[in-house]
Amino acid sequence: MADIEFKITADNVKEEMRKVWDTTNKGLKAGDVVLTLGRESASNLQSRCYHAMIGDIATQTDLGGSKYDFDAWKALLVSKFATEKHQMGEPLRKGNRWIPSLCGTHMVALRPSVKEFGKKNGSEFIEFLHVTGAEYGVEFTDKTLAEYETYKQANG
Repeated sequence: MADIEFKITADNVKEEMRKVWDTTNKGLKAGDVVLTLGRESASNLQSRCYHAMIGDIATQTDLGGSKYDFDAWKALLVSKFATEKHQMGEPLRKGNRWIPSLCGTHMVALRPSVKEFGKKNGSEFIEFLHVTGAEYGVEFTDKTLAEYETYKQANG
């Protein structure tokens, strides 16, 4: 059974709990079910926010006449962010690295993982994406702006 996530609020608690109940009962037919409760973390809110922002940048921006997909833009933006942090004297704990390929004929670039940013660097990355998006003339979509607003409200 796949991990299923329900976002429960005071406004939707009855409806969502019915879905939890139904899903749990269906899952029990295949074996035991583990149900975990928790609060949404800042990193989850940050992740949703910057993934939406990267998606907008990827769909609205080309580089030298070439379009790149979400994964390529994510790699480019995270690498640029890591480089800028390094230049400011505040390198990420795991910044950009180059390692030799297994065959030894070329180098392979490794970028930092956004999962390891932590709250402070995650917030700085979101602001970096705002600036970078503006530099490329990106108009963030209503969905992205809503994710950003949710993140801001949760973090003051």
